[in-house]
Amino acid sequence: MEDCVFCKIVKKEIPADIIKETEGFLVIPDIRPSAPLHLLIIPKVHIEDIRGISDEQWMEVKKIALELGEEKNQVGYRLANNAGEAAAIKHFHVHFMGGIKSDHRL
Repeated sequence: MEDCVFCKIVKKEIPADIIKETEGFLVIPDIRPSAPLHLLIIPKVHIEDIRGISDEQWMEVKKIALELGEEKNQVGYRLANNAGEAAAIKHFHVHFMGGIKSDHRL
């Protein structure tokens, strides 16, 4: 999509601090963090929301999240995804939030 901020980040049209990159995904910090560690796992191809992600892509998200937990020394973390009208950006992404307790409100 031409006006999608995440597509522009993937194409390097908008600068971003890339924390991790795989063949299919980028990980960047959230610009409005809700947790001490708040990263976004973003596919490099435009997928509107979870309804369009393949099983293989979903498994890669899981792999990346597990790696981030280990690399960032997180003993606990939260993963969140918004779809449809709940999503502020209509490009599938998963929020990886660390450094929080179970009662942390988003």
